[in-house]
Amino acid sequence: MLNSPPSQLRGAAVAVLVTAALTACGGPSSPPAGHTPSAHATSPIPSARDVPVLAGDYSGKLPIAAYSLTPAQSELIQSAEQKLEQKCLARYGISYSFVRQPQTRTADRRYGLSSPKEASAYGYHLPPSPAVSTAPIPPGMLMVLMGEGGKGGSTNVIYHGKVVPKGGCRAEAVERVEGEYARPSISAAAGAIADGSYAKSMREPAVVTVFRRWSSCLAASGGYRYASPMDPLGVPEFAKRRPGAREIPTAVTDVECKRKTRLLPVWFGVESRIQAAMIDKQAPALSELLRIHRAQVAEAKAVLRGDTSR
Repeated sequence: MLNSPPSQLRGAAVAVLVTAALTACGGPSSPPAGHTPSAHATSPIPSARDVPVLAGDYSGKLPIAAYSLTPAQSELIQSAEQKLEQKCLARYGISYSFVRQPQTRTADRRYGLSSPKEASAYGYHLPPSPAVSTAPIPPGMLMVLMGEGGKGGSTNVIYHGKVVPKGGCRAEAVERVEGEYARPSISAAAGAIADGSYAKSMREPAVVTVFRRWSSCLAASGGYRYASPMDPLGVPEFAKRRPGAREIPTAVTDVECKRKTRLLPVWFGVESRIQAAMIDKQAPALSELLRIHRAQVAEAKAVLRGDTSR
């Protein structure tokens, strides 16, 4: 989803890598895709007056969000892929119970910090994620799950005398359920709209003007000097392990000035109109994306019903 600005680790530790592989199996996280080809045409694009001053999910209300899997569909695909991964691991004598990462609900940050509650508690830091307990990793599981061990990616990975699928059980499951969408070219149009509309919106006169008002409010309220709502997110001091003495007051003032200047609904309204025009020009590609998502969901349902034949 688009819960952050478009500028977008694999951990070195085995535990981190495996946890990521086991808990983040819901498909590509980059571009949005969806289910209603002309969602923006059937429901009016909200004006700044129609949108709350502070809202929890601006990204989910943008026109391009109509081309994104819903949370329920992502969960369905994730469950299907984990079922296939378990079956694949079992072929190599490996049993493992997958534990899904609980979803942390945080306020949307596509336009910077927006939640007064999060600002006063965490500053610019994200709320902590719930701890996840996982079972010990069986011997050989990482090799089979991720297909690791071949040199240069060209040598077959062998485990207990059996060839491991290229990319491991994870890749096999993704290819079965996600198929074409696992290939980035399919989502290029949606990704270009999500990134392009964001960049273009920041140059629009209405957004430039509201940025200036927000900046003046910050300076008057606390002597803070930032030209853009995204600037505080890049302050090294605010990237420390815990919020320092200056971070929370800055964040609270930031959000309050967004409310006073109506920065969030103004920016959202401008970007919504930009996206609507871009979507109209990419209708064929986005329609294909919808077709692929419908196929994904149908395949995931088939897997969960027990139909694992291709």
